[in-house]
Amino acid sequence: MNASQKAAQARLKNRAEHYNTAQAKAAEQGPMHLITFWTNVCRKLAKDALESGDPAVANKLAAHLNDFYQAHTQ
Repeated sequence: MNASQKAAQARLKNRAEHYNTAQAKAAEQGPMHLITFWTNVCRKLAKDALESGDPAVANKLAAHLNDFYQAHTQ
């Protein structure tokens, strides 16, 4: 594994640790905090994909949220 691959692997590991810690903290504070955590993570994924020129992630998130809304308002 070269230096670039090692750095990328370290970034992924650090991000996973950060998200795991943040998720656990949010869960301790209650369901609404956990919802906010996941909403923010998903919004960041969609934003990053859009900035890279890929609207598919944002479109899938929007469709999923619409489906969720429809399923829980009828």
